[in-house]
Amino acid sequence: MKVLTEERQQIILEQLKIHNIVKLHDLMPLTGASESTLRRDLQDLENCHKLLRIHGGAQNVISLHEEPAVSQKATVHLDEKKAIGRAAAGQVRNQEVIFLDSGSTVQFMIPYLIEHKDLLVITNSVDNASMLADYDIDTFLPGGKLKSSTKALVGSTMVQTLETYHFDKCFLGTNGFSIDSGYTTPDPEESAIKHLVLQQSNQVFILSDNSKYCQVSFSKFADLKDATLITNELPAKESGLLNKKAKIMEVN
Repeated sequence: MKVLTEERQQIILEQLKIHNIVKLHDLMPLTGASESTLRRDLQDLENCHKLLRIHGGAQNVISLHEEPAVSQKATVHLDEKKAIGRAAAGQVRNQEVIFLDSGSTVQFMIPYLIEHKDLLVITNSVDNASMLADYDIDTFLPGGKLKSSTKALVGSTMVQTLETYHFDKCFLGTNGFSIDSGYTTPDPEESAIKHLVLQQSNQVFILSDNSKYCQVSFSKFADLKDATLITNELPAKESGLLNKKAKIMEVN
């Protein structure tokens, strides 16, 4: 039995190397194990810091300071991100000034923004600015230091510029959210931008799929109470706990 357990767990770790995220229903035919057995395997592997359990499966452990590339984040949870982006765009009104940061989920808002008139968008994301231009949406891209991994502009010049702006609403991404640690991201420079924009905005929305629940990165930029979280459906237990700390919009 011990050998079988080790073999199952090795299969799980190999699948994580390939896919970064694995679901229990995909592991069951690969291992021939029941859902309850696989849950125990995931628990054991998480206890050994070899993976991080998420709703319905597991994902690779990412260090506190590791920042996945935009191209990597853009290929996972696509259906969830589209639904979240659509719901977020539904919070925008005509003639507003809004800020979009470099979060991969935030980008899914952009196709739906064309429904709004006289909108001005400020962003620190080169990718988002390019897409906004493609949709002929008035966009301002302040200057700063370009990060190669996230295509975000950061640094003192960006901070000084944003300190002079005010926004009706801002829409921010996050690398993780948890009850104890709030909203976090690996890079302190990006964290500083998010925190500043949050303070300069009348309403704050954070966009994240539920796989980032209980994930914690190096730099905290907000408490749960500081923003409305737009996410896909959470398990009842997690939803109940989070609702005590934050305003949550769950989308299907």
